[in-house]
Formats: sequence, structure tokens, C-alpha cells
Amino acid sequence: MRARYLALAVLAGLLPIAARAQSTSVWTGVYTPAQAAAGEDVYFAGCARCHGDDLAGLERAPALAGGAFGQRWDGANLKKLFEKVEQMPPDDPAARLTPQKSADVLAFLLSANDVPSGTATLPPNKDALADITYTSQRPK
Repeated sequence: MRARYLALAVLAGLLPIAARAQSTSVWTGVYTPAQAAAGEDVYFAGCARCHGDDLAGLERAPALAGGAFGQRWDGANLKKLFEKVEQMPPDDPAARLTPQKSADVLAFLLSANDVPSGTATLPPNKDALADITYTSQRPK
């Protein structure tokens, strides 16, 4: 009987860990069209000078759309990509974006990579973004 209670206690302790291990795919619609449009405005106001009007990258700035972007970020959670956006531009910390504008730019990048929109906005919260996984291919 004690072994059964011990087993139940162990399982009860592991269930929250297992629940956290599951993540949401970007392919479930994690941003809205309006958020992507707001992010597009921010992108063209500041990011395009380095990453290009076509998001293909310029000089040392990497592409933010297409195959190279997909390969680089495939399987990563959105927290990592969000943190990268927050660090831009690397040469001008005073020009960095607010968390909300970083989330908006991230929504625009998802849109530019043909990830479908949904009804919820992408939150400017790193813990929530850690639970969303980017994959370059739509799950089957």
C-alpha cells in the first residue's frame, strides 16, 4: 500500500513537468493579422536598413525570411527569437524596441515566413513565448 502511495506521489510531482514540456506550434495561429501589420510598420521603420526590404539580409545581417531563416530557427522556441529581436540593433542600444514592438516584429516575421495568423496576439512575455515552437514546415 505504501508503494502505491509513493508511486502516486511521484507521478503527481511529474505531471506538472510533463504539462510544461508540451509546446504550441506556430502553425496553430499565434498572432493576429493586425499585430503582423503593426510589426511590418516597425520593421520598415528600423530593421529594413540592415535586413533589407525583402527580408533577405544585407551584408552581415541575416535573412529573416526564407530557407536560411527556416533552417536557423527550426525547432527553436519563440523566446529565443524574441530575445534576438530585443537585442537589435546591436550597435545602438538606445534604439531598441519595447517588448510589445518586439512581439509585433516577431508576428511580422512569422507572417513573412508564411505562418498563418490566428485570433490571439503574440504576447510580449518570454515565459509564454518559451512554450511556442517555430518549425519551418507545417506539421502534417
